[in-house]
Amino acid sequence: MYSLIEEKDKIDDRVKDEDNCNNEDDLTLRTASVGKTTDDDAKSLKSKLDAALEEASLLRDEASRAKADFYNYRTRIERDRARDRVLAAEGAVFDLLPVLDNLERALDAESDKESSMYKGVSMVKKQFFDALQSMGLKLIETSCPFDPSVHEAVMMVDVENDDEDGIVTEVLHTGYMLGEKVLRAAKVKVGRKKTEDTGDKS
Repeated sequence: MYSLIEEKDKIDDRVKDEDNCNNEDDLTLRTASVGKTTDDDAKSLKSKLDAALEEASLLRDEASRAKADFYNYRTRIERDRARDRVLAAEGAVFDLLPVLDNLERALDAESDKESSMYKGVSMVKKQFFDALQSMGLKLIETSCPFDPSVHEAVMMVDVENDDEDGIVTEVLHTGYMLGEKVLRAAKVKVGRKKTEDTGDKS
């Protein structure tokens, strides 16, 4: 009787040991499964993150290009508008230059610079020129070396100094520009260095 009880206890212990082993195996399998799932999720998240970063980079590039295109478009529009304003004013300003010339001639013809007529014409000329300046008109510089792109040499004048060679010495007719375009070249006298005659005189 006692032997049977002991044998039964031994059998029960073996069953418990097997159950424990099975439980540990199940736990190991579940842990491994969870670990594998976690690794798969991490890889999936990394892949999605990389894709999102790449898309964000593409969107930034597109935004930068769109901004640059808009800036270039706005610059071109502003340049075209400025050019159109100059072209629209060109004809009117050119037609008014003779009036400005006549005002200058009237001032040159008046010997009394303190007379009321001289002062009155001078004021009118200044106001008239200021109005033309607001339309883009400007004087061509003449206190400088001769520049064929803006000056028209009417006469050459002999000069003694090397520093005066090729320099505008006198303005015969005022020149004007409208914007960057020459509206009328300045007619000028240009200095020319005198060359010594080295020939023999007999």
